[in-house]
Amino acid sequence: MADVNSRAFRRCGQIGAAWLLVSGIVAASPDTPKFDGRGWSVGHQQRNDRQSITEYVLPGQTVDNWKELVTSEVFFEPIPIAAVLKLFEAKVSRDCPSLVFTVIRQDEQTAVVEWRDSGCGGWEPSSELARFAMEKDGVYRLAYSVKGSMKPEKRKEWMGILDKTPLAEGTGRGLTPKERSESQEQAARMAKVAQILSGFVRQSGQPCTNPKAELEKQTPGPAGPFSEWSLECSEAQYAIFVQPNGAMTAMRR
Repeated sequence: MADVNSRAFRRCGQIGAAWLLVSGIVAASPDTPKFDGRGWSVGHQQRNDRQSITEYVLPGQTVDNWKELVTSEVFFEPIPIAAVLKLFEAKVSRDCPSLVFTVIRQDEQTAVVEWRDSGCGGWEPSSELARFAMEKDGVYRLAYSVKGSMKPEKRKEWMGILDKTPLAEGTGRGLTPKERSESQEQAARMAKVAQILSGFVRQSGQPCTNPKAELEKQTPGPAGPFSEWSLECSEAQYAIFVQPNGAMTAMRR
């Protein structure tokens, strides 16, 4: 990440309307797979017309502060496994020269992969085991991640868990008309948020066209939530920090 003093820019802006727009993005599911029998619970869940993702955490941990994490993801398109692995490897290795990606086994319907890194983009070193399975309604990914290196006994245990756990919670079906409408409304709200954030960037003297915004983390506080957004523009990527009062700070990555 860029040095704060040389490439950060600060101004006060208001994004109160944006918080209203993105309310309701995260929803919890009461159905939690057993996995290894510990107290896993849903820490984050999101769904649109193309994919769904659910992240599970252990007691005392969150999706922003975890030591172990289980991710269940469904892509609502039956893409060939080889193509999925190629896209996934490109995604996780982006700007991460220390990443080591290994395909443990692969056939036309399933694959098990493993990757680890020494820390990239300001994130701690981590390791992951993941199973991909192609079905007629899409591609399922189930992954177990840890901070740091994965211990051999834990790796062996989770290799077995990935083989035995169902494809994913729920189903890879397409959206119902109601869900499709809600998804479209949500996409419109997020597009509005991207416009608000990109407008702040442009007011700060930086270019930003074709903006796409994603909420990275949100920390509750006595005055309201403190949030970090990722804003991707054609020219550059930005981290935008929003105070409870709406004041924003943007940093070019």
